[in-house]
Amino acid sequence: MTTTPLRRLLILMTLCLAAIGASAESGGPAVENLGNDTYRVSVAATHKFTRNTEKLKAEATAAASAFCAKQGKQLKIVKVDENKSFYGVGEMARATLTFKALDLTDPELVASPAPAGAVPTSATAAPISNEALYADLLRLDDLRKKGVLTDEEFAAEKKKVLDRSK
Repeated sequence: MTTTPLRRLLILMTLCLAAIGASAESGGPAVENLGNDTYRVSVAATHKFTRNTEKLKAEATAAASAFCAKQGKQLKIVKVDENKSFYGVGEMARATLTFKALDLTDPELVASPAPAGAVPTSATAAPISNEALYADLLRLDDLRKKGVLTDEEFAAEKKKVLDRSK
């Protein structure tokens, strides 16, 4: 049986849609271990017309926070890279977060400041505004609803956010 160009196109489209569906069901971005308690998580846009990487950075930060919370460690952001797409040309927009998962007693948590543009994550961070508090709580609740965080992890992270607001 010969395959016509239209049939090939339909097969290719079906495979692409299956791959997109599989990545959407994976439960979030994958965390890559770089060694020495250093990890990287990367979040890509869902289409080529996305240029705003703030949402992608927030999603990467949420994934890194959830990863650290599951291990009982504290998040320390090392570097944030963003790649904006050119409206339908080239690669999709992407935010890549390099971070460390450190013990709460690790001296590195207080030794150096976070990079510019990074969200403060330590318990000694300045109090946050009501809007930021609300956004953080909504993000945590969304992670709990998606099953990324258990109820216990959600309660612990919620307590950290509320403690930062004081």
